[in-house]
Amino acid sequence: MFSKLTVKQLTRHSLIVANISDVFVSGYWPRDRHVLRAELRYPHRVRARQFLLRFIPADSVGAELGVFTGLFSAILARNRRISKVTFVDPWWKAFGSHYPDWGAYTDYGKVSTRCAYEIAGARITRANLPNRIVEIGYSYDWLAAQPDKSLDWVYLDSTHHYEGTKRELELLDRKINDRGLILGDDWQIERNHIHHGVCLAVNEFLKISNFELILAGDRGQWVLRRALDNASAEYSLMLENFEKVNYGRQSSTYNNHQAERGGAP
Repeated sequence: MFSKLTVKQLTRHSLIVANISDVFVSGYWPRDRHVLRAELRYPHRVRARQFLLRFIPADSVGAELGVFTGLFSAILARNRRISKVTFVDPWWKAFGSHYPDWGAYTDYGKVSTRCAYEIAGARITRANLPNRIVEIGYSYDWLAAQPDKSLDWVYLDSTHHYEGTKRELELLDRKINDRGLILGDDWQIERNHIHHGVCLAVNEFLKISNFELILAGDRGQWVLRRALDNASAEYSLMLENFEKVNYGRQSSTYNNHQAERGGAP
């Protein structure tokens, strides 16, 4: 019993340490006690998601749909390779004065939507870089208002469910340019998981669009990119490069196995 309790205590301690680090990395320590509790008690995986930055192209225009208190937004805002990024969230438009009781994530319904907005804004502003824009609104409305093929990338962390993600992806199919990316959170393959609808919507979208999956499940993240047109010059060049590769003479497990058996199949 004592050993089990100790393991629980250590696990909780590790979680709190990781969450403190995530808040620290955001560059702004919230003064509101409910936001602070929510950020220290729930794993937002901010540092764990930073590897996604390597997928985002230089001098790009993108957006984060779903901001909350801006923990991950602060990471995106500080990335100098991004020319312009818009942070979109409905905040009080969707939830009124306070978020619903989503457990520790919202400090059991005590986190104020306006307070979350103000903290997110402070974190984004501290990047002190141009073209960091915060917009209050629904992801669907914002996407619908963007010119077709005007975005290099979008990070989805908004509705967390099937219908919402499906609708966002349908809009993004028109708004992402020919070399663009769609990135997102909440990749869950377990069918009984509350966020499995995201995985389901993405897989259905892949069947009807010209996007291809290049990453899924790593720390709950996923990335899609436009597939190459078979008639494009880039596609032909890719195939040509494959033909030029000279792998030389290489040993393999199969060849070694054949030699040991005297060449017998």
